[in-house]
Amino acid sequence: MSGVFLRTGWSALAWQKAVVLVLLYVLLGYLSVHGATFPGTFFAQVWLPSGIGLIMFCRFGKRAFWLVLLASLMVNGPHALRQLPENGAVTTWLLIFFSPLLDAFQSFLAWRFWRLDREPRLSRLGFQRFLIAILLAVGISVLLMANVHLLLGLIEPADFITRFAMMALADLQGLFLLVPLWLAMRRAQRDLLSYPLIVSALVVPIPLLLARIEHSLAALLFPLVAVIIIRLRFVGAALAMFIAGFCVVIMVAVGHDPLQMGQGVEAFSRWALIVLALGTPLLLMGIILEDSHDYQTHLEARVNERTQALQDALAAAHVLAITDSLTRAFNRRQMETLVHDEVERAQRYHQPMSLIILDIDHFKAVNDNYGHPVGDKVLRQVSDILASSLRQSDSLGRWGGEEFLILLPQIHVDAAASVAEKLRLGIYSHDFGLKAPVSISLGVAELQPGESAGEWITRADNALYLAKDRGRNQLVAADE
Repeated sequence: MSGVFLRTGWSALAWQKAVVLVLLYVLLGYLSVHGATFPGTFFAQVWLPSGIGLIMFCRFGKRAFWLVLLASLMVNGPHALRQLPENGAVTTWLLIFFSPLLDAFQSFLAWRFWRLDREPRLSRLGFQRFLIAILLAVGISVLLMANVHLLLGLIEPADFITRFAMMALADLQGLFLLVPLWLAMRRAQRDLLSYPLIVSALVVPIPLLLARIEHSLAALLFPLVAVIIIRLRFVGAALAMFIAGFCVVIMVAVGHDPLQMGQGVEAFSRWALIVLALGTPLLLMGIILEDSHDYQTHLEARVNERTQALQDALAAAHVLAITDSLTRAFNRRQMETLVHDEVERAQRYHQPMSLIILDIDHFKAVNDNYGHPVGDKVLRQVSDILASSLRQSDSLGRWGGEEFLILLPQIHVDAAASVAEKLRLGIYSHDFGLKAPVSISLGVAELQPGESAGEWITRADNALYLAKDRGRNQLVAADE
């Protein structure tokens, strides 16, 4: 059998998981056989390994058949051998052969009927398929096993239906209690040690224990489970059902039936039906709450995504509204707003402020000689050079075709002239890839007390024209 798995190319991690599941199957099998076997019979009240078998198939696919076969043989083999003096050699060896085979067959059928998808949880449709799958798989496999027992003379024909129902309930409980719990733990594996989960695991048995004092106190289990399901949704439902069902099995096995529903087989059968009947709507409630939570989370994520997209679009629209698309500097409308606001602020707080108006010399010749694409490239490069040479508090905007305006808060005209000279030299020394260097003319003006924005810009503009009249590639301060 090891050769079969070696040829499949299993990783070390897959082998580790397979070994863990086999050991868990064997451990639960021995607990079921030695701790919850019906008096006078050879089978357990609840067969938890049936759930492990289906989990193996969900994890490893068809290859799990050999794992389940091996694990079941490790449990059923020694158990059958202990009955050798009573059952005889032939019957014992047939049991050793058929029991593991039918256990593996049951897990395979449940897996095939369920058609589990890759989502690690039970959806409402998946839960319906799960119930149908385990009912069909258990019904077919247990029917075959009951007939084997009948042919071997281990049960009487009159007891066939009773034994069939008891074995089916045992297998169904194992599937019903363990598989939803496994799916829930896969979904909430990061929260396995969370405070709500631990508290839930500790408080679920309390109503069952109190029922030993007063039967009516067992009713406290239902509001308690409801609170757990509302708080933890599907994880809470699966956990509560597993703990409640497991506690009931143990209490009935040791003769402490919380509601005294009979003795032995009678008590087990009634409790098994209660667990299956009440567990179905409770698990379904957890699934519905889980789906609702997932939908709400998805909806909130979509709303946040759309809100962020809208904010990004508004921010992009705002940028487009205030910037020049070619140079990425502020456009004239935004610069007019900034100049007006800065003038009001400077006049109110009596702070110095200067502005620079500059124009690219002979820019029409650049467009005529090299074309408008080259002219646009020169404009972008000039804008980038200007922006890289200014302070963060300064503002740069495209004022006209090849004209730029720069606001310099909290600076006097002498310092502004130094900035303007730095800009002039930076442009003139830059290689634009043209035959002749590119130069700029600049006009500088400091805001005067009581001066309006329009008057201030006019003085700077007049200084610019004076610089052009003096031969270009130079700066002129207003009122020189």
